[in-house]
Amino acid sequence: MKFEIDMLSVGRADAIILRYFNRFDKEVVIVIDAGRSGDGKKVLEHIENHTDKKSIDLAICTHPDKDHIGGFFDIVGKVKIDKFWIHNPANHRKEVEKLKGKISKEKPIHESLSEAESLISLIKKNRIVYEEPFAGLKYDKAPLIVVGPKKEYYQELLSDFRDIGTLLNEGLTADWLQADDKLQESEMSEKLDRKKDESKENNSSAIILFTPSGSNHKYLFTGDAGPIALRKADDFRDLSGLYWLDVPHHGSVYNLKPDLINRFKPKYALISCKKSDHYPIDKVVDALRATGCLVYPTYDSRLHYYVGLSLRPGECSARPM
Repeated sequence: MKFEIDMLSVGRADAIILRYFNRFDKEVVIVIDAGRSGDGKKVLEHIENHTDKKSIDLAICTHPDKDHIGGFFDIVGKVKIDKFWIHNPANHRKEVEKLKGKISKEKPIHESLSEAESLISLIKKNRIVYEEPFAGLKYDKAPLIVVGPKKEYYQELLSDFRDIGTLLNEGLTADWLQADDKLQESEMSEKLDRKKDESKENNSSAIILFTPSGSNHKYLFTGDAGPIALRKADDFRDLSGLYWLDVPHHGSVYNLKPDLINRFKPKYALISCKKSDHYPIDKVVDALRATGCLVYPTYDSRLHYYVGLSLRPGECSARPM
């Protein structure tokens, strides 16, 4: 059994590379999210420097927030990608139509549905096969399974997605949107945090379970999934006693509740965040530690976890929080 997981240091964004070797010792490269616009270049550099095949077997966009989807626009067309997992709102037209007239100007804004549609258009242009990651979807080249969301839950969430294009048509200005970006980078109020963290887009995140061959360890990748989505995933597939957890939404208190921490009880928890930010929330880190979990942030450097492989030259052991 040989594999390694790298969580890149891209601030408050997610960019993860899983490099897996099957029983025939064939390398499989999987990218789970690619950070913001510009971060895709770091993903490409990592693939060039730390993989043998210099290409991507499977790319996964968990959901269309800009800190997860943005970097893929730097990647698609620049490197060979065999398959893509991404939700396509256009395949759920009835639910998309429900957006009309349901957008509130008071809601904080993450992304438009057009981000996903633009990326899918680019994926099609480059003739990459894509599938929608709903619960039960498995990957034939590595022991990955999607444990959430189910298609029905995704469609329920989709009707309440916030669409920037629609908002602009209703008269909101680019200055207003830019001001919202500044809010996200500063100390945001608890009210704004809660609305943003519990958004429908976040709960639509594809939740991926990796169970390497020859091991009973469970590795969970969560995107920005919230408590409801995580509990539904646990109902679909037993997620108790995790070995490794990608902590959702940079350690937000609204995404990982105490009952889930006590249910999952991961041995290792990794959080993608930046040092100057208010994430991760201390309560989340303390609750994880209370179960005996070792918690590692990405704000100092890329995190590299490996099994059956060697420490790379120049690397040293990371220190938990």
